[in-house]
Amino acid sequence: MKSKAFPRIQFLFTLGLLLALAIVSGPVLSQDGISENVGVHAFPGDMPSMDPPFMLSGDTSIGFNVYETLTIWDPINEVVAPVLATSWESNEDGTEWIFHLRQGVTFHDGAPLTADDVKASLDRNISIGLVAYDFIGLGPIEVVDDHTLRFTAEAPRNVPLILSATFGMFIYKAEAAAAPEEWFVSGNDAGTGPYTLTSFEPSVRVILNHYPDYWGGWEDGQFTTVVYEITEDPTVRDQLIRSGEADVTATVPLDSLDSLEMTEGVTLVTFSPMSHLVAGFDLSNPPLTDVDVRRALVRTFPYNDVLQGIYLGLGNPARGFGPSSLWDAPDDFPTNEYDLDAAAALLEGAGMADGFELDLALSTGNKEALEAASLWQAELAKLNIQLNIQELSSGAFWDYAYNPANEDFDIFMVTAGGDVPSPWSWLICFTSSPLGWLPFVGHNNAEFDELVLAAWAAEASDTDAANDHWVEAQRILIEDAASVFVVDPPGIIAHGDDIVGIVPNPPYPSMIFWYQLRREM
Repeated sequence: MKSKAFPRIQFLFTLGLLLALAIVSGPVLSQDGISENVGVHAFPGDMPSMDPPFMLSGDTSIGFNVYETLTIWDPINEVVAPVLATSWESNEDGTEWIFHLRQGVTFHDGAPLTADDVKASLDRNISIGLVAYDFIGLGPIEVVDDHTLRFTAEAPRNVPLILSATFGMFIYKAEAAAAPEEWFVSGNDAGTGPYTLTSFEPSVRVILNHYPDYWGGWEDGQFTTVVYEITEDPTVRDQLIRSGEADVTATVPLDSLDSLEMTEGVTLVTFSPMSHLVAGFDLSNPPLTDVDVRRALVRTFPYNDVLQGIYLGLGNPARGFGPSSLWDAPDDFPTNEYDLDAAAALLEGAGMADGFELDLALSTGNKEALEAASLWQAELAKLNIQLNIQELSSGAFWDYAYNPANEDFDIFMVTAGGDVPSPWSWLICFTSSPLGWLPFVGHNNAEFDELVLAAWAAEASDTDAANDHWVEAQRILIEDAASVFVVDPPGIIAHGDDIVGIVPNPPYPSMIFWYQLRREM
């Protein structure tokens, strides 16, 4: 703790000195003539990487302020909107797409953006493999000219939607795509976004400064400097937002909402993010290899207690894997319910009535997930099942979760955010494809695979047909008791009353797009 406290106090002293000087001598101006404006984000977890294709957790918040994608999801109109691509068109069946790039865009070193940079970025992102599932069925990306690219596919694909994904779609300079990993680790960036990476202190702080030549331009009142204070303790984040030391935090303890709502100077924004709390089984680890054991376990989970007691009734009951808002489940769709007697009977039939141990991992700082796991732990104990809960740093958690040969943990509890507003983002994890982002799961069902791929193709032109496939795929997951699908949790953003422009964007649930914000003086 002492090693982190001094840098934090030092930062707050510097910030206070800057504000004092502004009061005495008038507004401090940046080099392009707009007033200096520092925003502080109390951030809930560590940021494992500054390398764009490896930004898969909290570090994505940095990514969307330093880098840009070709497209983005517009939460107001619920459509894909342009960013680095200004327009696109496709052939009739959605197997060929042409994208036209925005002109006049420069990287942070002043070099112009070209189609070669886009291709180099996406080729590298795909080759690294962490989000290659979004490109399944797509052929090589072709450069038509400096500002035009062509995407082709074996089957219909909604390519504009794919390119808006939360993960793995950041565009960076072609030269950086060839740079060694250490170049990014040392805090360099090669983006076109409104902010540049100024300082990266792992587990402590990240500082961004505005890029004066950003193609979108700058106005007075926008934030010229953004400081991410990494604060894993939810109680401390709560204190920082109450005291005004932080301008915004996207994760606050739900049990403090009532008092926060009455706190002068604080505004709360509640929304339904595209996220889902899951207790993911490693199906290769005994006794989880036995479907009856899994069916027993899904009946031991206290779903309603978690929804009402931990999430205060603000979330939505899970129907399958991924947010229920993304697919239309029929009235007869089965749901998992708490039934300890049925669970005991299934365990006896499987020869496991004497009990066993399970090891569960979750990320540090996810207070609600820890509380949910603890409630489940108490229910499992009634059946002589010992659930060992271990909190891991974000980086360590994903190191284990990405390992298909994992034997250290039987269950990973995670608030899973998909990367596009489609069930594909979640269900890919339960296909036999090695490209899913939860490779430890190991679910293998040929019918399920076929349904998921058919639905993904239909998303390009026939959403009703896609939904039919999604429903049948989810039925298989429930029948297989593939994991415990817990709840679609609520999203909460707390910010100072003087901050305007915060619009929650469900596919990017914890993202704060600082360029959109202003401070009212």
